[in-house]
Amino acid sequence: MTGQNKIEEKLLAYLLDELDDVGREEVELWLEESERNREYFREFQRVHLELQWGVYAREVKSDFNVMRKKLRKRSSLRIWYGVAAAMVILLSVGGMLLWDSEKVEEKPVQVAKKKTIQPGKSRATLVLSSGEEVAMGNVAQQLEEKDGTSVVVSETGRISYEAAEGNEVTAKDTTRVMNRLVIPRGGEFNLTLSDGTRVWLNAETELCYPVQFNGKERVVYLKGEAYFEVAKNKKKPFLVQVDDMSVKVYGTEFNVNTYDKIETVLVTGSVSMNQGGKEVLLKPNQKGVFDQVSGKITVADVDVLAYVSWKNGDFIFRNESLNSIMDKLSRWYGLEVLYQDAGLQNVRLSGNLKRYKDVRELFVSFEKISDARFKVQGN
Repeated sequence: MTGQNKIEEKLLAYLLDELDDVGREEVELWLEESERNREYFREFQRVHLELQWGVYAREVKSDFNVMRKKLRKRSSLRIWYGVAAAMVILLSVGGMLLWDSEKVEEKPVQVAKKKTIQPGKSRATLVLSSGEEVAMGNVAQQLEEKDGTSVVVSETGRISYEAAEGNEVTAKDTTRVMNRLVIPRGGEFNLTLSDGTRVWLNAETELCYPVQFNGKERVVYLKGEAYFEVAKNKKKPFLVQVDDMSVKVYGTEFNVNTYDKIETVLVTGSVSMNQGGKEVLLKPNQKGVFDQVSGKITVADVDVLAYVSWKNGDFIFRNESLNSIMDKLSRWYGLEVLYQDAGLQNVRLSGNLKRYKDVRELFVSFEKISDARFKVQGN
């Protein structure tokens, strides 16, 4: 493997997993040749910071020489962001995985020191069956529903339900006492339902559910995004109702996202998506998407980690559009996003970052590993 351009092309293909066995072996042998080669590769990779980004667009590879020239001139694209209508962040985005072999000098970050944009946190509003609204946070408290069910909130901000003694429900019971949990922009929460099912709720999400599961099915109603670990009960299936479509399970782990499209990603077990009498089964590592216009459900194999990492405190992006990435960040950090150039929304990126970092740290990391520049203005 000789010649700088040849090496860079090979390393790019290696990182994008586009080499055959022979090509991969060639790169790995080159890495074994010297510490200098390995150091060069580490510089090329540049993904050991808090934020790890990579350019996955096919245009990068097909027009590699043009991209290299642009990167070495530190070219940029521009995007405008509005934060709480009073703060403006100017972001220029350049290349991320491709750069000159010369070490880039550290440059001062231009993020305004006075402006801090904090991540979301555990917060929600619990609406009881009486209509009473109770603010949820990291404060322990205990409430009681009209059927005697205890609503227990732990210091870690987790809700659980405990049936009153002697108040066991049966399949013949039809009375339902409903609660609704509302997660605002910049919030998250988790709860344990009365059957033992655990639910993680993302920002801008609502979940409506009974405090005790009566009847032959366990039904909850979702708007937004939630991750479910369903308690097994073969005699009483668990259903997540989303508008006129439902996800039916018996005991499994899966993610449901209704922000834009209605998507279900299966981690373990088995689920079915049901609409209009049609049922589509999903296998682990598959995503089902319901098109509300056509009424069709499509299924594809996916990297589930990119879809469920949020509940573990991470953002993981895999060849994702900038528009989709910024939608997720804006819900969590409470940002309003405006694009100076609408075409930028289609730029595709990959990487990951911790959810609980001040977004300013994200910007700082971004500036260190790319040509991005941020400037915060406003009150």
